Amino acid sequence: MDFPQGGQGPRREFSALPGFALILFVFWSLGGCSSKQVDSTADLSAAMQDSLAYSQMRRDEDQPARHREFDYSILFSRDNDYFSTSAPDESADFSSLVDTGDIEPVPSIGDIVLAQYEDWRGVRYRMGGTDYRGIDCSALVQAVFKDAFEMDLPRTSSEQAKLGEAVPRDEIQPGDLLYFIDRGRKHVGVAVNESEFMHASRKKGVVLSKFDGYWTPRLKRVRRILDCNEMAIPRYNGG
Repeated sequence: MDFPQGGQGPRREFSALPGFALILFVFWSLGGCSSKQVDSTADLSAAMQDSLAYSQMRRDEDQPARHREFDYSILFSRDNDYFSTSAPDESADFSSLVDTGDIEPVPSIGDIVLAQYEDWRGVRYRMGGTDYRGIDCSALVQAVFKDAFEMDLPRTSSEQAKLGEAVPRDEIQPGDLLYFIDRGRKHVGVAVNESEFMHASRKKGVVLSKFDGYWTPRLKRVRRILDCNEMAIPRYNGG
């Protein structure tokens, strides 16, 4: 180590070392203290929050469980009448809910026979015929009662003339069987109303004819096998 001449002590640089060391020690001490204080404060805050959360959880466990309340007003809304407590008004008029215009009247026997005529009109006469290719008078009567009234009549006009009950000529009703003698031959038709009947004419086929000067004197018998008041209830004794 070099000493200055004249007997003086060490150089000036060595005299400053203790002060510099002291400053470093103080700086290190302050920095360490500050770091510990911050960590301690953070740990304390976290511990307090955990303690508060645990206390709140214990209080919640001690409380009775609550169920979610259902909103029953939904069931009693105006759009839902399933839980209506009001009694039905017996005096209410529901006639407006029924469209009576769509209800068709029950057809009469005359209407039914006339509908059968429209089905068979113009079919040619054929002796022994039973279908639309050709038909005779008794087969036409048999077909009409089978289709319209579900009645099985005998095949020939002679057997059909024994059915039902006799009716005076002036009391003819729709559905009555009419028996004629036309040019020496037996002939049968069905009354549509009190002035017309349907039959299978030899010349014209299936037609409507009136009780005119030709047919009225040839009418020999009227038999009734239908009850007009009970809509085609059979009243005959045959098969």
